[in-house]
Amino acid sequence: MNMPVEASRDYTPPPPPPPTLDVLRQADPLTTGPAVDAMTPEQQATLTEDVANLSVTERTDLLNGLAAQLDAGQLQRLAPVFGADDVLSAVQTRSPASVRETFEQQAGAGPAGVTVEPSGRSTSEQVAAAATDYAERVEGQAIMSQHALGDLMAANAGDPAYLAELVRLANEDGVLQQVVSPMYGGLFERTDSGYVVTNANASFDADARREAFALAIGAAVDRGVLSETDIRALGNDQAGWADVAGRAGIGQVGATETTRTTATELGNVLDARTEAADDVARLDEQLGNLLAQAGPMTAEQQAAFVTAFRTDPENVGTYTRLTETTAALADYVTRNTDAVLDAAVRDPAVAEQVVDAMTGLAQDGRGEEVIALLTEINAGGPTSALAEAFAGFDQLSGPVLEDAASSAMAQLLERNNGDVSAASAQFQTAFQSLVQAWPAKAGIDDYRIGTQLLDAAARGDVSAMQGYLNQYQNVSPLMRAVAGAGVVLGAVGAVNAGTNEDYVNMVAGFAQSGENAARLVAGTMGGMAAVGEAAQAAGRFAGAAGFAAKLAPGLGLIANSASLANSFSHAADGNAGYAVAMVGDVIGVLGSALEFTPVAPAGFILSGIGAVISAAGSFAGEVINGHERRETLEKYLTAAGVDPSIVDGMISASKQLFEMADTLDLTPDQVQSLLMAYPDIGGAPGLAGRFTEVAEACGIRGSDVQDFAAALAADDPNFAWDLMGISSYAPTNPGEAATFYRDYVGNRYPEAASLAESVSPELFGDAAQQREQALADYNRSGSSMSWEMEIGNLLKNNDDPAYRAEVLRLLAEGGDQRLEMFAQMTSGYGDTWSGAVRDSVADAVEAGTLSQSQADMVLGYF
Repeated sequence: MNMPVEASRDYTPPPPPPPTLDVLRQADPLTTGPAVDAMTPEQQATLTEDVANLSVTERTDLLNGLAAQLDAGQLQRLAPVFGADDVLSAVQTRSPASVRETFEQQAGAGPAGVTVEPSGRSTSEQVAAAATDYAERVEGQAIMSQHALGDLMAANAGDPAYLAELVRLANEDGVLQQVVSPMYGGLFERTDSGYVVTNANASFDADARREAFALAIGAAVDRGVLSETDIRALGNDQAGWADVAGRAGIGQVGATETTRTTATELGNVLDARTEAADDVARLDEQLGNLLAQAGPMTAEQQAAFVTAFRTDPENVGTYTRLTETTAALADYVTRNTDAVLDAAVRDPAVAEQVVDAMTGLAQDGRGEEVIALLTEINAGGPTSALAEAFAGFDQLSGPVLEDAASSAMAQLLERNNGDVSAASAQFQTAFQSLVQAWPAKAGIDDYRIGTQLLDAAARGDVSAMQGYLNQYQNVSPLMRAVAGAGVVLGAVGAVNAGTNEDYVNMVAGFAQSGENAARLVAGTMGGMAAVGEAAQAAGRFAGAAGFAAKLAPGLGLIANSASLANSFSHAADGNAGYAVAMVGDVIGVLGSALEFTPVAPAGFILSGIGAVISAAGSFAGEVINGHERRETLEKYLTAAGVDPSIVDGMISASKQLFEMADTLDLTPDQVQSLLMAYPDIGGAPGLAGRFTEVAEACGIRGSDVQDFAAALAADDPNFAWDLMGISSYAPTNPGEAATFYRDYVGNRYPEAASLAESVSPELFGDAAQQREQALADYNRSGSSMSWEMEIGNLLKNNDDPAYRAEVLRLLAEGGDQRLEMFAQMTSGYGDTWSGAVRDSVADAVEAGTLSQSQADMVLGYF
């Protein structure tokens, strides 16, 4: 049985919503556009009244958003609502080129409709003819060049490729500017009564030349010879270019009183922030040098030292000024975004100011503001006047974007009291807007992948984060920025999830994957520290939900990771002052946080402080000069909690104490305890160094160092000075010097020698003496002209296994090539050395001083 078939019905979409303010604020072509298309006169009247009731800022923001998204016809329908001039200005700044050109034609603001018959020449023929004509009639004609150029433009007005090539050549030659410049009687110079050069007072048709010149400029822009941004730059130097641009259909050319005021105001707040940053950099470089000369301190002492320096009445105002001027710059740009960006379109110098502002704000913990600016700049697409004004600043899609993303995430975490889910959700919203506005800097699936990375970071899922970060070198600029945000979010997530050790290892490995990754990690640390400083200034640092409790432990993890990967040098680009400044910021925030942080998270902070100080050691090394400098160090060391009795020794022997800690594997506590018990070790330059050399020679390390000093003191309370005195007799070769010191201790300090032998028996006894003898013999014979045979004799004349193993170890230290040269030479003399060499190789393999492959290589010659 056949069922009746119901007739198909066409789908009728629902009617668009009325064009209310809420609908307009969406600035969505799929929703707002149809609503404007269907707007009735009554709805237009209501909307006009509602728009009139908005503040100037709200009204401008709304119109700019619409100009970036709607088509020309829809914007024409909004002209009565916002005002035709305001809509035109917004379109010329924010709309894509296709929308802008259509709108200007509809509004009668496009280029003049000049109809000239083309010559019929091909594009290549036009370009070649222009080059020939320029060389013959314009080039080298001095003041007459502009007139010859005008004649050629007027005569060839129907050939756009010809005109564009003329413009290119004239621009390179400087003649293009002469046409407009009053200095050369420019065609576009005006007085109150009109043009200075007219048909009446010139020997040519001035009006026709002006039209031809504007037509040529338009052709040059259309063909990419000049950009609209280039024309706007010229318009800031010579007022006549605004006239040219108007004839060519290029808007927003020439400075206005408003743009000049904006440029001045922005320059003032930017200069204030730059000056404050320079002052802080100088202070932080001084701080770094002080730390390098203060001797080994515990993490708590280091933090207290930094805090004492940064809160010193002589210094605190400088740090406060940077925080205040950064906030003032961010506030100015936020309050005046439209004016700032409009001025940037008209004046490339202002665009450069804006880029400088974004660079500083991104580094100083104001990334949210920078991401908002980048979104607005690119909302109208790459052909909008606003996007073109910033197209030449590649750093915006590189370091600036990366720093902004990590700083923004830190801001959101701080504002949400460490709530990783809330911060991640808010960041993802901003990220989605940026991806939509700037698709050229995003991959096809960036938003989905980016949200997955952030979700993993919020959970503290280090394994999942690792998978995403492994792709860092091959992803889009926007995904690199998300990686920075993920590092910040992941630090807090890892603290919450207890995956902190895995996080540190993962991020350190990531930072070591390349310079860009290292710089990114260091940037996340700097931005997060800046957010912490802002929280301190705003009174949001302490408390259960403050930065200290919620974010400082995460900052400690990042500091640890960055230090392991030596990210500072990459971030500094060779600028030691910048690296030390970053260290100062991080330690200042972490040190302040210790006071407010529970015991467990404090461990993350302390390890971060210690790691940062250790990594920064190579950036500073200024020698202490002058009484004033010493007094400064004494003040801060005392404030740091260092025992007053050893402060002078810490300063006098700082470099050697750092070397002692490294060589003898001592903690700062152990170094300071040693100084307190035996102050002579730091009593004069060189004493700590000699003690270190003697202890190392005797195999003393770690917790045994204090006992070794006690044993030395038991035999001679003035041991430090005694060891210093005999050092002048020590051999220059390090190995022979170690033997000298062991022998001296054995003869002069029996109790210390007994301790050393019990701790490092391999350095004492018959075998040790044989190794020492081997070293002395090798140093004497190994550099002679016939060294191969002399070393063969050493092995032949001493059959002690320890002696022979040590000789071959020293020989192998010179590389496999030297070892092979020895084997090749000695094997050529029959049985003279063959037996001794074979036995010596066996001894060396058993002692572990030669590998089996090295042994096989030598024996292959015998």
